[in-house]
Order: sequence, then C-alpha cells, then structure tokens
Amino acid sequence: MNSYFIHNESLALHVLESGEKNAELPSLLVVCGLWEPAERAIPLLSHLQGHIVAFSFRGRGLSSTPDSGYDLEDHLSDIETVVNYCGLAQYIVLGFSRGAAYSLAWSLRHQDQVRGLILVDQPPVHRAMSLETVEFWSSLVYQQVPLLNYIRREALQGMGREAREVDFSEQLPQLAIPVTLFAGRNPDSMISSDISDEVLEKYRTLVPCFTVVEFALSGHMIPDEEQAKYIAEVKRWMSETFR
Repeated sequence: MNSYFIHNESLALHVLESGEKNAELPSLLVVCGLWEPAERAIPLLSHLQGHIVAFSFRGRGLSSTPDSGYDLEDHLSDIETVVNYCGLAQYIVLGFSRGAAYSLAWSLRHQDQVRGLILVDQPPVHRAMSLETVEFWSSLVYQQVPLLNYIRREALQGMGREAREVDFSEQLPQLAIPVTLFAGRNPDSMISSDISDEVLEKYRTLVPCFTVVEFALSGHMIPDEEQAKYIAEVKRWMSETFR
C-alpha cells in the first residue's frame, strides 16, 4: 500500500493506494464519510484485489485544512484532483455517508468514466449543516476516540457556514450505471441508519439499474458494525457486475 500527498492548488491531499490498474477489473475509488480520513478505508484496501484508491478530503486526516472552501463543489474538486492524478478511467465509486452524497454528485456528472456506484447508507441529498449538527459532530466520541482526532473543528465549522443543501432525487433517473445501496437495518444501533423505507422506495423507483443490500446488524456505521460482510459484499458486487 502506498501513502503519498498530491496537491489541489495550495491544498495537500493525503492518498492511500493499493494494487495496480488492470484491464480485467475496474479500479475502485473510495470516498470517505463526513469525518473520515483515508485510513478508515484500510480494511477495503487490505482485503480487496485490484486497484483501490482512498484519500482524505480537505480538513480530514493528514490533508490540509483551508480557512474556507467546504461546500459541495469544493469537495468535488478534491475528487477531481485524485481522479486526475491517479489516472482513473472506467472505475467504480464507493461512497459512505456524506461521502456517498459527494460520490452521487460526481457520478451524475461523469458517467462517461464511472462504471458503477455503491452508496453506503445515504439518502440522495447533500445536506446543509446547522450549528447544532456542527456541535454534535465536534463533541462526538466514536469507538472511544474523539472525532476531532480525525477532522478539524475548522472543517466542521466551514461546512456549517458554507454547505448548501442539494437534493439529487430528480436527477436519479439520469443514472445509466449500476447502482447499489448498502442500507443499515438495526434500529438499536448507536448511530441509526439514514435509510428510511421512504428513501429506499425512492431509490428503487427512480434509479433505472438499482439493487439494495441490507445489513441487519448495522445502523449507519456499516463498515464497522458488519465489516466482514461489508467487504464481502463489495467484492461480490464487483465480481458479479463486471465479470
């Protein structure tokens, strides 16, 4: 696994990359969630075959933390920087939580190069962040680690100031690529799933090529609560969709 930095203008972005590009299996671009650094994707990087790329968005992990630039377009520019530097073409995008909103926005614009999309427990919405939401994430301790160990307070505050809500529902019928939703189904999890029955039905109705994988033991944090199944389902989906 290689660890290195690339630049989006003045910002340094931390990238983790495993494997090499090959013609038989598409590359996998992992787009991490709200607070997650690239290192949160290490289980996928370690257990999946093929070429896999993960990175830390601005303000997360080892990446730079600008004073401003935290709306949707700014995060999409980070994805663009990684895609261009790594020479990704005909690749799969996997996005978790808020990263799934970024992934959906990116894939809608770049269907000429994205071959498939996995959305992990996220409605088709890029959410604004209220002051209360910023404070919630700033004070949250997850698995005995404060989230501010992973994301800077300045980044959360920047999203609170700048992030505007964008609902992608009307654009879902435009998706001409295979889309799979991983949905948590355990109502007793510490962090509950973001996929209601209504949201699931919206995806089923509006996305032309859609499947869902349900995780009965998970709420929102599927990559942690059912890690083995999570990795296995990514592997299965890639092999069955692109065999």
